[in-house]
Amino acid sequence: MEERASHKKDWVLTPQAFDKLLKQLDANRERAGERYERIRLKLRKFFEWRGCLPAEEYADRAMDRVTRKIDKGEEIRANDPYPYFHGVARFILMEHWREPNKEVEALATLTPAREPAENPMEIQEDADQQERLAKRLECMSHCLESLPPESRELMLQYHQGEKSEKIKNRKALSERLKIPLNALRIRAHRIRAGLEACVEKRLKNC
Repeated sequence: MEERASHKKDWVLTPQAFDKLLKQLDANRERAGERYERIRLKLRKFFEWRGCLPAEEYADRAMDRVTRKIDKGEEIRANDPYPYFHGVARFILMEHWREPNKEVEALATLTPAREPAENPMEIQEDADQQERLAKRLECMSHCLESLPPESRELMLQYHQGEKSEKIKNRKALSERLKIPLNALRIRAHRIRAGLEACVEKRLKNC
């Protein structure tokens, strides 16, 4: 189990892996983009109706997980690819439901009188986590600066705002760039894939 988890953690979303996903959806790139958008919308509603918020992030997590499977050699053989994505989304949903229960069970087993007010191990773990986060943010900042100006501006504007404001910003961005919203999402996803690969590469070299 640990080996499998480590294997998943080592995988990084890349533009090449994303292109493999699109080819699995349809040989025609335009139709593949339309299918991608329809599937992502269905996944977002799937998570939204089940209280997994923000649903958009859970939908992206499902898309990334399918992309990883395809990148490792799996194929979607069915004419309708959505059931494959739906199956992956169900596993993510079960993980979402399982984690809070684990936290509640762990808290229920604690004996307050025997637990120190401040656990030294937790303090060290928090410090390590903050250090890892700081390194990742530093790498992300460097990778963003290395992008072409138009790609950097697109990513910053694409992720600007919260909820309804973010949706309005993305619609305005697609209108300004004169491209459909689904084409904008695919372009942003490919740039994000390149950013993640850049960040992981820099983290390994630190």
